[in-house]
Amino acid sequence: MQHFRYYLRLKIRSIIFNTNQPLRHNMMKKSFTLFLLIFATAFSAFSSQPILKANDPHLKIFENGRLSSSEWVAWPPAGLDVYKSSAQFVTFASDIDTITFSGKTNESTNFVVLLNGKDSAFTQIKWVSPNPLEDAPKEITKVAASGKLSRAQAKFDIDALIYTISQVHPNMFSVCNQGAYLQAVSDVKGSLPDSLTDVELYNRIAPLVTLIGDGHTSMNFPYHIFSDNNARSTLKRMPLILDVDSNDSTFTVTSCIDNIIPIGAKVLSVNGNSYKDIAANMMRYASGERYFFKLIRLHDINIALFQSLYKADKYNVTYEYKGQTRQTTLLPMTVAESESRMSGEKSKNSAKPYYSLRIIKGKKIAVMDFRSFSNPQKMKSFADSMFTVLKKNKINDLIIDIRHNGGGISEVGDVLFQYISPVPFQQFGRAIMRITPTTQKLLGSTRSTPNWYYQSSDNTSLIPLQSNPLRFTGKVYLLISHNTFSSAGSFSWAFKQFKMGTIIGEESGGMNVCFGDRLEYTLPVSHLTCGISYKRFWQYDADETDIQGTIPDFQVPEKDALDYTIKLIGNK
Repeated sequence: MQHFRYYLRLKIRSIIFNTNQPLRHNMMKKSFTLFLLIFATAFSAFSSQPILKANDPHLKIFENGRLSSSEWVAWPPAGLDVYKSSAQFVTFASDIDTITFSGKTNESTNFVVLLNGKDSAFTQIKWVSPNPLEDAPKEITKVAASGKLSRAQAKFDIDALIYTISQVHPNMFSVCNQGAYLQAVSDVKGSLPDSLTDVELYNRIAPLVTLIGDGHTSMNFPYHIFSDNNARSTLKRMPLILDVDSNDSTFTVTSCIDNIIPIGAKVLSVNGNSYKDIAANMMRYASGERYFFKLIRLHDINIALFQSLYKADKYNVTYEYKGQTRQTTLLPMTVAESESRMSGEKSKNSAKPYYSLRIIKGKKIAVMDFRSFSNPQKMKSFADSMFTVLKKNKINDLIIDIRHNGGGISEVGDVLFQYISPVPFQQFGRAIMRITPTTQKLLGSTRSTPNWYYQSSDNTSLIPLQSNPLRFTGKVYLLISHNTFSSAGSFSWAFKQFKMGTIIGEESGGMNVCFGDRLEYTLPVSHLTCGISYKRFWQYDADETDIQGTIPDFQVPEKDALDYTIKLIGNK
């Protein structure tokens, strides 16, 4: 851009000031008239604009407080000089004066550089998007009638995705180093076909997001391809639902059409692909900090992801049931066709409330089934009711079950802690938040903050206990698993740090130092969506050199944790 400005200035200079160049009288007259017209128009537009005084035409430019590499020379004969910037604040500095401006994308700001008190250089700042991809031609976002994307469109989406993650995530190279990551991106772009569907694009780019190693940063599978209301709902899939064991990656049948394969059977292979190879391939699409948590993530995407990776006209399934190895063939069918004929449990969390209470018959034991950290106000009402019931029934032992809790709003945990904690508490010791124009755009914020700015907090003060006549004074037991993540992981960590009770189960999937608070980004062409962390958290008293989940006091398989706890209480 700057080279073009200097070339333009030289051309103007040659036209106006080079008297050695022969010019016809009428050409000179037209050129001079045109120059006067440009000058008059510019003078009219800039006559009331801010002024930067200068003796030396060489100016320095600062963007968000940082010196720009761009050189700038104020030169009145150039007419209108335009400087493009995506910064929040731009400062022009002369040898005797400075002037600072801010603006919004697609707007412009005009000012005058006054040289030696007499010559005016008309200057404009054109505010452009910080994302250079937004200046791409409009036709790049127009998808063909077939619904397929061109190679150029796929590359455009990949560039947009990587750019956005780089602008939002606090440290996208904390796990995968920058060189290896960018090489992986280059390899994917280099292997793109001439055209591809949105699902095929997902298959290529989701592993790039997984490489970041952050459980909150992940591509969302395009489930709309299986929607009954979608034009493509005629797509068929294998009529089999599998559960993935987070300890040994085995596949267990939880539902099958007409019970052809019995519930509980272990799938050994599909079309000659062993379950170990299938799991390893699918793991490239599961985001998370730990291997066991990534296996848990396959619960959410395994049916659709399996279909996108292993689509076939038929599925030869080898499985083991009651010690015997058997084989059968399943034909693909649509969701609508298979849904009414599927046996077994279709969804582990279907129709389950966020939190519920039951009292075990014949025992002074209550179990709170806690599925999601949602709605702090509702938790307050529920907790008042629950602890009133516990007090009325003289319950001595409370089991809080967060084995199937993937997180939510951490404030919900603070509400519950006011009923069970014997001491002041705190879930987090420190947090940083990434703030850039891209972050603000995704947040819907209009605050003016510098690019690459970090807002940090170091809050080690404890939350005091409120006066609470319903505070529980009995024994509390917390059940956790590899699936205990995000706010549920923070809850379990604080529960242990402040010695609120006994923890039973498996190490939590949520780590004591982790990224979080997810923002959703939609790719411009394919409309695939990606969640991106923009904060990093240190749970209370967490050690940066020893990142781990919450370790139970009694480590048992998650499926046995409740029975184990009931027996533990009974033996006391």
